[in-house]
Amino acid sequence: MQLLTTHTQRLMLVSAIIAGVFILFPSISVYQLAAFTQFVIEQLGNQVIQLSTLALLICAAIVVSPFGKKRLGDEAPEFGFIPWLVMLFTTGMGSGLIFWGIAEPVFHLANPPLQSAGMDPKDTALALTYFHWGVHAWCLYALAGLVMAWVAYEKKRPMRVSASFIGARNPGWFSLVDLIAVLAILFGIAGVLANTMALVEQGVRQVFQIEGEMTGFRLVMTAVIGVLFTASSALGLKKGIQRLSSLNVWLMLALFIFVFINIDGSAVITRMFSSVAAYITLLPDVSFGMIEGSKTWSQGWTVIYLVWWIAWTPFVGPFIARISRGRTVRQFLICTIMIPTLASILWFSGFAGAVFESDYLPEIMAAVNQDYTQGLFLFFAHLPFSNILSIAALVLLLTFVISSSDSAIYAAGMMTDDTRTSSKISWSVIVVAMSMALVMFNDVDLNKQVAIAGAIPFTFVLIAQGIAAVAEQVRTKPEPLPTPQQK
Repeated sequence: MQLLTTHTQRLMLVSAIIAGVFILFPSISVYQLAAFTQFVIEQLGNQVIQLSTLALLICAAIVVSPFGKKRLGDEAPEFGFIPWLVMLFTTGMGSGLIFWGIAEPVFHLANPPLQSAGMDPKDTALALTYFHWGVHAWCLYALAGLVMAWVAYEKKRPMRVSASFIGARNPGWFSLVDLIAVLAILFGIAGVLANTMALVEQGVRQVFQIEGEMTGFRLVMTAVIGVLFTASSALGLKKGIQRLSSLNVWLMLALFIFVFINIDGSAVITRMFSSVAAYITLLPDVSFGMIEGSKTWSQGWTVIYLVWWIAWTPFVGPFIARISRGRTVRQFLICTIMIPTLASILWFSGFAGAVFESDYLPEIMAAVNQDYTQGLFLFFAHLPFSNILSIAALVLLLTFVISSSDSAIYAAGMMTDDTRTSSKISWSVIVVAMSMALVMFNDVDLNKQVAIAGAIPFTFVLIAQGIAAVAEQVRTKPEPLPTPQQK
């Protein structure tokens, strides 16, 4: 136990030092980190896209293979099917759908990276958004989760990254890979939390007609959210995370239904089907490299998005592995990939599709070009009960980011073999400290750059982890049964 505690303390100490640097020297640390991530994106953009496509092909191969019938662990599922799907969805999506539900497709429509012959620009804008939030992204989560589940349930090892390489022994120098995973978690959540605060500020300004500086408000709200997601994580899976995930889904469903009955539903449904067809058509062109002639756009959107998904794999992977014990590999992969993808398509086509079919599209396009956070609340201003809608969206934003953050803190505890409440509080303090440094700048694009910083080194760890799992499975493959002649 002492060895495990020492391992945890080492990881926490390094993470705390990095958080301290963020707080003490924000101008230097944040911008230098953003410059580093931009350099890597410019050098390895095509490889990142190809990696996500490879993950998709591997998942598809596993689903149709005999290995897909294998069960993760020898126990019955701990959670019912619906609660399991709810936690899968809310953990991996966070507040992103609320933040980008209108902003991203509208921005792509206003700033198209490509012109496809015979394809509607609105369909193309939605199709590109589906690409960023669809099967490519969720295959990264699914593959990371499957590796962790295999390590935990098949090999009976701790659910930490280093266990993929050295088993259950004291990690020693392999604690470095656990540190890289934990840092990816911290940077990823800090970036999302900072972006959420930017959108919350915009919503508060809209509802309460507030002008002037609101840095203090963002800092206080960040601290409050930290207290709430720490409390939720401390309550555990069933009392905290599962209940909050269910609340998120009900709130999200209620908001979607209200919006849908107040827009041109038939036009939106038509747009959804035509944009899905465009998504399928575009996939071969966007799955193997940056869009020709639109390199800067691809780097700023596709590559950053995919690396951002990788940044979340160190906590989403172990978390979905933890809640998926007893599921078959095939069920795990299909549900992890397809259910969130379909939900994302429904959400983006419902919100951005409604804007696309409206006469106030030019107004929202101009607003989004100026500031990503303005699109959602400007859209609500054109609907009945706009202030109530805005407040509901703010509540949903906060509950979503709490749900994602408490899952991240829970995963950090699993990653370090220390799930004590005191450990969760320490990780929460570190996340909040890093978020506050970003909140002071209130720059959405900067937050995205910093959020993926931890994912860059972890990408290589993720690849090595997959190779190690395959190599070990090959080494331990059972001998074939003898034929009757051999008997």
